[in-house]
Amino acid sequence: MTLANHVQKRLEALGLSCAVVDDEVHVTRDPRPVKIKFDDEWREAFHRYQRARSLSFDAETRTLQHNNSVEVMAARLAPVSILSPDQYTLTDRLGNTVIIGISSQTFALAFFDSPAYEEFFNSRIKKRLLVNEIFVRRPSHILWMPTTAVYTIKARKTPTDLKVRAQSAFRASLFKIAVEQDDCLSLWKPRKPRLKHRYPIATGEDNSIPHAIYDENVISYYKVAKASPFPSQSYLAYYHVLEYYFLRVSELLLHDRLTAILNNPGFHVTRESLDKVISTVRGQDSRSDETEMLRNVLERFVEEVDLIDFIQKFETLAGEKVYTKQRKIFGEQLHVSPQKGHALSNSAKLLKHIRNAIVHSSDRYSREECHIPLSDSEGLIEEFVPLVRFFAERVIYGTST
Repeated sequence: MTLANHVQKRLEALGLSCAVVDDEVHVTRDPRPVKIKFDDEWREAFHRYQRARSLSFDAETRTLQHNNSVEVMAARLAPVSILSPDQYTLTDRLGNTVIIGISSQTFALAFFDSPAYEEFFNSRIKKRLLVNEIFVRRPSHILWMPTTAVYTIKARKTPTDLKVRAQSAFRASLFKIAVEQDDCLSLWKPRKPRLKHRYPIATGEDNSIPHAIYDENVISYYKVAKASPFPSQSYLAYYHVLEYYFLRVSELLLHDRLTAILNNPGFHVTRESLDKVISTVRGQDSRSDETEMLRNVLERFVEEVDLIDFIQKFETLAGEKVYTKQRKIFGEQLHVSPQKGHALSNSAKLLKHIRNAIVHSSDRYSREECHIPLSDSEGLIEEFVPLVRFFAERVIYGTST
């Protein structure tokens, strides 16, 4: 089978109408077909791909093993400098290499044949072939060639622990590149679909300028939260919006309690009355732990019925009990009860607990009890980003003028 025939068969399986004409794939489209052309380099790459016997591709982990090499997808954690090289090559004393750069053609072809390609096709390639005003395409326009890391050993015999060796070499190499090149990459890991896309927010055609004036300081935290690619960083930025008002709300509560005492017609400056004032001030200080301060902020700016309604809508969209089902979160069993009198206090405890797990790290604790960046715990935190976002937005609205 030629490369053109192979591409035709794959695209037809994905719903396109196409034909092979003079070793080109013509995708049916008005007013004329889109032509996918192939050069000798891609034909030779496909020939090698077809003949490979020891090739295996794991679509879930984006890992290709071929002979004595392992290739895995890598993700950039920040935009790369325009001065950074396109490719890095590192070698150990035995002649084994790690190459980081654009994926191999074999990786692109293996991904093309995998079930994972369908999502990529529907999100990018379908529109590219059927909508964009470009009618000549190359293989790189329909195949996916992300940044990958390739570990190749020099020995003739493939060791049984090749993937383990590759992982170790990748981690060491990526750290070296981060230190010396200021280019931060991480090996790709499968993740759940992002829950933030299911955030139950009303969208309309209202293009009016808001009449409210918002606190620019907390707006800055909010924008960082929305822009960050890391769930843990987003979570902390949203939490900072709530934390910003801890002292102000606590002082307002103290003012209200003192006002009730001092404006009482029966109040007289006696030792007993002054002791009561002193006790109120000291009592406020003793109650001002961060969880209590957080709960005060939530209660001041959020109606509990609105919180319960948000949770119900969110869990309906998510298709699972993300918040209301009790489960172990960083070493502690927690949940949010969707009942009046419990939802806000449960939320305050849960949000503070997750914040502590992100901020505090120690090798004294097990991995389940603390957050490790770029690990599976990012996925756990991501599930609670919509909840802390809900509170942050209500506080921003409530403190506007």
